Amino acid sequence: MRWPAVLATVTVLLGGMTVWSHQQAESLRDAPAARNAALADAARTSEVKGGVTDIVNTVFSYDHADIAKTERAARTLLVGKAVQQYDAMFAPVRRQAPQERLVLTTTVTDGAVKMLQGDRARLLIFADQRSTRGSDGRTSYAAAMLAVDAVRRSGRWQISDIDTFTAPRG
Repeated sequence: MRWPAVLATVTVLLGGMTVWSHQQAESLRDAPAARNAALADAARTSEVKGGVTDIVNTVFSYDHADIAKTERAARTLLVGKAVQQYDAMFAPVRRQAPQERLVLTTTVTDGAVKMLQGDRARLLIFADQRSTRGSDGRTSYAAAMLAVDAVRRSGRWQISDIDTFTAPRG
């Protein structure tokens, strides 16, 4: 008489464990980390990192002799908030560039994709910047770190938000 009751209890417990295990597995698949392709898709992660590296190298480099080239690149490679953020960052450079004959070269040295979901990404970028003033031949070097949000539109990545970690974000 006891064996059927024991077997019935064990069956109910195993059934309950099965349901609980299934729910736990589903919650893991639904977690934000599971949706982050930066953790699992090396090819897409490399693609976004390369695309954003090219953008940063292009729009954060500036030559007083060809200002239009940089501004054209910024108009096509930056969207949304990044356009105004870039304009604010480069306003002093635009003012000083002609009289100082300024050449600013930015080279991304490393970067990491923090988040990649669909056509959106967040990256942390490290870069070296070299600034040379033709007016007196002085060259200076600086390191830069920024976080950028990027979106993929019409088959190419564009930067939509720039965080230089210098001021509170609003």
